[in-house]
Amino acid sequence: HVHSLANPLYAYKASADPDTLYHHQAMKEPDHAAFSDAMQLEYSNRLDEKTYSIIHKSKVPEGATILPTVWQLRRKRDIKTRKVKKYKARLNLDGSRMIHGKHYDQSYAPVASWNSIRTLLTLTAINGWHTRQLDYVAAFPQAPIERELYMRIPPGINAGIKGNPKDYALKLHRNIYGQKQAGRVWNKYLVRKLIKEVGFTQSKVDNCVFYHGKTMYVLYTDDSILAGPDLDEIDKIIAKMRRAQLDITIEGDLEDFLGGNIDRKKDGTIHLTQ
Repeated sequence: HVHSLANPLYAYKASADPDTLYHHQAMKEPDHAAFSDAMQLEYSNRLDEKTYSIIHKSKVPEGATILPTVWQLRRKRDIKTRKVKKYKARLNLDGSRMIHGKHYDQSYAPVASWNSIRTLLTLTAINGWHTRQLDYVAAFPQAPIERELYMRIPPGINAGIKGNPKDYALKLHRNIYGQKQAGRVWNKYLVRKLIKEVGFTQSKVDNCVFYHGKTMYVLYTDDSILAGPDLDEIDKIIAKMRRAQLDITIEGDLEDFLGGNIDRKKDGTIHLTQ
């Protein structure tokens, strides 16, 4: 049964990729101290950003579930040298324990189709458009939570707690990874901002394609591409997105997108490889 796993997605990834590990696996590795440091940093950052707050279990309302947490730990390597360049820890809520109707209702979130992505790249190649690849920093927690949820203090953490960590819980304030509805909550929050605050028009053909003046924007969860003939307009759109309090980094021109490599050749053609 899928539900017997802590989380089927992470179970698969942990077994398929030696650099993606569960907490109990990472703690047996020779570089376990680096993972511990990454976990403390992630936990503290989320606490500082008010993704959650520490409360005593006596303050959790009667009948509320304190959901388990899952650490997703990863070594990020340089693609060419294979040297470890970063240790990444992400604290997830264990979505496999969430009950429909109690902890979440709808969970579907749209993503751009590959047809839309290829259309944008085709228009870019034909017209010699400028492109900017945008990445949303820790995307999901940028959106507020849509209902009251609580989770356990994660394993390996005792910061900010006086006494036994088992007597405390985390009250969520922002949308956290691992929830069944996390992608949907993020998408609805982002789309509202893009339309109402930045001034984008949403495509009638694909919910994850937007237009602003002469610029086209394609969105796939938290990865996205802006493309158009006017670089000044693109820069102004990015400034508007930041004013709308969207935390973004600019990855520069197109390179890697959704596990594919996008190579713009000097002759104006674009080569996709995976």
